[in-house]
Amino acid sequence: MTHSLGSIPIEGPWDAGDILAFLNRTRVPMRIAVNRPSGYPMVTPIWHHWADGAIWSATRPTSALARALERDDRCSFDISIDQPPYKGIRGKGRVLLEKDGGALLGNLIDKFMSNEAPRFKEMLLRKADDECAIKIIPERLTSWDFTQRMSG
Repeated sequence: MTHSLGSIPIEGPWDAGDILAFLNRTRVPMRIAVNRPSGYPMVTPIWHHWADGAIWSATRPTSALARALERDDRCSFDISIDQPPYKGIRGKGRVLLEKDGGALLGNLIDKFMSNEAPRFKEMLLRKADDECAIKIIPERLTSWDFTQRMSG
């Protein structure tokens, strides 16, 4: 796992270490926004994992999300806590779709579900061989953290 953000420009109160710690510990889905041919954006919540300088996720290759990313590899994303104190990151990047997302799906399930909903987890894993990996290469990241503002 990469412990650096390399040359990705970052803004906001968090440094690279703070951002990576947040990405590794948070269990809220990422909201990814992609461009649709209609001109309207599509926003989709997906599980995420930081590794090798990218944000990774998985989806079915036939999903609306995968089809939109095949047409246009640009995206914006938000990973934020929706309970006080509000904090998170947002950014934009480019996406690469990779065919073998099965192992990644297992890692995402472990991170986001742990021992919850074993039957749902089993159903997802039965279809893991047909998952494609979403690799988001961030071009910019912005953090925000209202912890101090909201204390007291």
